[in-house]
Amino acid sequence: MTEDDKLKNVRQPLVTATGIILGFTLNIAANWVPKAFASPRYLEYLMALSLCIHIPISIIVLYRVLNLNYLKNKADSYYRKTLILFITGISFYFLLIIFSMVESSIVNR
Repeated sequence: MTEDDKLKNVRQPLVTATGIILGFTLNIAANWVPKAFASPRYLEYLMALSLCIHIPISIIVLYRVLNLNYLKNKADSYYRKTLILFITGISFYFLLIIFSMVESSIVNR
């Protein structure tokens, strides 16, 4: 890393948080996919959509935060956009968790 890297203080926490959440998401996907779409429920489609949006956003966030070739004079706006992507991805992750809990309660009635 270079001395003029303005994102060095936020890089490690953002990579750690994104990596952990992405790991949990992939675990949810691995457990959900084998039984997905067994019956036509709208919840299945919402879960699939949530997964298909959250995972690529998380990978983009990881790329952006690990990328050292950003404009150093625009580090604030670069980080702000990365943070917005991160929060958007987290929001879809929480929706995925809520969908999973609702599905579980419906199936286990």
